[in-house]
Amino acid sequence: MASAARIRKLREEKGFSLDDLATMAGISKTYLWELEKDTTGSKKPSADVLMRIAAALSTTIADLLSLPSVKIQQQRVEIPPSLLQFQERMKRQGAPLSANDLQDLAGMKFRGGQPQTADEWNALYLILANSSRKPKP
Repeated sequence: MASAARIRKLREEKGFSLDDLATMAGISKTYLWELEKDTTGSKKPSADVLMRIAAALSTTIADLLSLPSVKIQQQRVEIPPSLLQFQERMKRQGAPLSANDLQDLAGMKFRGGQPQTADEWNALYLILANSSRKPKP
């Protein structure tokens, strides 16, 4: 769905008039109308304008532009015993896991499951650590 149609659809779902959304986003009603009518994609609103529209609609820029995205739940996660064993192993090896690493690993699930042993956590950690390293200049 084009961003023009997406903006209009979201605005209407919220029950906002053009005036309402324009006021909340801090843009002119005419500009918002032009954005909603732009079926050719010739209008190129700035990231700032898109951010203000998205905020007024309680959504994201990715959602406005119909870009693929995922939602991440911000919640406390239980740390499995096998992950605690892996954490202890890393500490003994002089490479302790940061609190963020531990939290990120504990939140990892693939097809509903998690690693079951310290060795499996180690394999996952190595893959993630190696794939997220910045290339050397």
